[in-house]
Amino acid sequence: MPVKKLVSKITGNDYVFTIFTKIAAVVIGLIASSYSNRFLGPELKGELGRITSMISIIAVTANFGLYQPYPYYKRQGEEDVLNKFLRIFLAQFLIYTVIGVLAATVLGSFALTAVCLIAPIQVLANQLSFMIMVEDVKFKNVIFFTARITNTLVTILAFYTMNRTIMVSLALIVIGDLITVIFALARMKRLPNPLRADVRFAAKIIPFGFISMLTTLMLTLNYRVDVLMMGYLFGITDAEIGFYALGVSLSEYGWLIPDAFREVLFSRTAKDDAIGEVTMSMKVNLYLTLFMIAGILVLGKPAIWLLAGREYLPAYSVTVMMIVGIVPMSYFKIIGTLLLAQGKKYVYLFMLTGSVVANILTNLITIPLWGKMGAAVSSVVSYTVAGGLFLAYYVKTCDVPLCDVILFREDEIAMLRGKLSRVKAKLGKK
Repeated sequence: MPVKKLVSKITGNDYVFTIFTKIAAVVIGLIASSYSNRFLGPELKGELGRITSMISIIAVTANFGLYQPYPYYKRQGEEDVLNKFLRIFLAQFLIYTVIGVLAATVLGSFALTAVCLIAPIQVLANQLSFMIMVEDVKFKNVIFFTARITNTLVTILAFYTMNRTIMVSLALIVIGDLITVIFALARMKRLPNPLRADVRFAAKIIPFGFISMLTTLMLTLNYRVDVLMMGYLFGITDAEIGFYALGVSLSEYGWLIPDAFREVLFSRTAKDDAIGEVTMSMKVNLYLTLFMIAGILVLGKPAIWLLAGREYLPAYSVTVMMIVGIVPMSYFKIIGTLLLAQGKKYVYLFMLTGSVVANILTNLITIPLWGKMGAAVSSVVSYTVAGGLFLAYYVKTCDVPLCDVILFREDEIAMLRGKLSRVKAKLGKK
């Protein structure tokens, strides 16, 4: 097949393009990870994990979730909706930057200073990333890919030219956020005046946004609370946290497929419920994710040796444990897009909160017993609770049989076979 037609095939389908760019980004990310892990070492990697966890939680809280209502208001046909949201986001950024700089000048803690200076740009980057995902999911992946390439190049340069320092990794966070902000604003071709932010509209979306903020905070805590509890509550060493962070990051490659479906469905469900597409996405996601998990289990230990070095091998046990939670959590990721687009924020928050509570309570028991492995166990428990609750709600409220979420029907198998036959025929002609 000619290169031009192959490119057209890849870019012509949102799902295929999203998965393709994420696979390409994973390859680049593995290269960056190899240099970054060796550059930092387990102890600095653990320290970085504690700082980035705090940044994520502060950024989510300061965000107030104001970007979450965007698909809902876009779906309702709100007038000038894009500019209204952008003005509010830019006004937030200006306010938070001033507060962050002032706070950084009086704080004596390096970690807290980093949080104050980085959080404002991360708030804006998260907001614009979400908006561009709804407006143009393909370009969102272009941004993601560009940030990964930049991250890799800077990491390799630092590895060969600098001594070990956490500052490089923190700088990479800022660079990635700046790329997101600049590319998103350029794609939307506008930079509205933040001083003209619609205060009345902001007041209107704050109740929706506040609940969404709590929702996103719960989600962030589900991913980050274990690191904070290990470091600040139970005194687990930074080196152990570094092993845990690497094990978790390796297992997160299993999110590649569900995240791709999630991003495309955010755009689809912003227009209508698309129940058939959501159900089909869960089926396809299940089998592709199982294939991805098998690859991680087989290649995990060699990958750690190759990408991080022998000193990181204790991370593999964490990866194996975390893998268990990927499939149930993928149901949360996919079904959650529909609930947010429908404006069912309270249902979403209630079920997600149940998962976070399970995570924290389990951590209190398992971390003192098993350290980093205890944190991995609690994460799997919380992922299973989240996935189970969201899946049960979906099959009940959307009247979709559970088997339809897992098994392909005969007509669907025939349709897939037909598509494969047509593809083979086209390839044969070439």
